[in-house]
Amino acid sequence: MKQNTMSLSLNILLLLIIAFAISACKPASVAENPNFVAQDTLDDSHPRARLVLGSERLVGNIRMANVKFRKVGLFTQAQIGIQNLSDVRYNLEYKVEWEDANGFMLDQSGVWHRFTLSPTQIDTVTATGKVQDAYKVVFTVRLPDDPFIINNKYQK
Repeated sequence: MKQNTMSLSLNILLLLIIAFAISACKPASVAENPNFVAQDTLDDSHPRARLVLGSERLVGNIRMANVKFRKVGLFTQAQIGIQNLSDVRYNLEYKVEWEDANGFMLDQSGVWHRFTLSPTQIDTVTATGKVQDAYKVVFTVRLPDDPFIINNKYQK
């Protein structure tokens, strides 16, 4: 009887150790980068403009510069400089979306436009809000996932 109680106690202890070990383990993702912080992809240093980097490779290499706003009639126009801080030439895409003064999205139908940034180049993009309430601009930049761009790069 004493041996059965001891065996049962050991089994319970073993089950508790296994349960603790399983709950403490976090499954690792293949694409997970321990040094990558999602916050790095967002530059909201300007109170009315936000730069979102849609590709991890752009973090630390692309930044927003010289943001300006003005009224054009009843609409708001923004001018944003995008600067390449690296020694790499980037073929990129950008999209502009607008928010009201409270941060609510007004226009999410942004179209992706392609542009190229040479090393250390600053390119200026101008966009006008399509509604009168447009106050803040969200500028998203990403590396295009397009095989034609890659083929074009190698043909040159």
